[in-house]
This record gives sequence, structure tokens and C-alpha cells, in this order.
Amino acid sequence: MLNYQLPGTSTSVNSVKISPDLKIAHIYVSVFGGDTEKCFESIMQNRGEISRQLARRLESKFSPSLTFHLDTGQSEAERIEDLLK
Repeated sequence: MLNYQLPGTSTSVNSVKISPDLKIAHIYVSVFGGDTEKCFESIMQNRGEISRQLARRLESKFSPSLTFHLDTGQSEAERIEDLLK
């Protein structure tokens, strides 16, 4: 897989939703620490390579088109938790 990291940043894939025809995959990622926007921008710039590596590992006729989304649910939950303290 890709071995590109931004210092002090951790990325997590929270969920993947695939269309019924298996041609589109919506990937929801969270970024912890560091610059969230810069990290997400890096993911978007590397999505072609991510897609190629995924296609090599899949045992199917088609490789889905990858659409990345920044999942802010976890950070929003942490923000609310901090407000309640």
C-alpha cells in the first residue's frame, strides 16, 4: 500500500458504502492530529494510485470508482463531549 504519511497525522477509514452495481465506492475517512485539510488533500491527490492498488487486490471484473469523503462525525462527537465537560 501507499507509504505516505504526514507527521503527527493519523488516518482512519470509518466506513465504505458501495453502490448496488459495485461500480462506485464512497469511502469515509477521519483524520486525527495534524492538518486535516492537508491530509485529505493528499488522499485526493493519491486516489489514482489507491485505486490501482485496490484493483490489483480485488478478484472481480471491475474495480469501483473511489469517492473519498471527510467524515467529521468523530471530531464533532469529541467537540460536543468537550463542551459538555
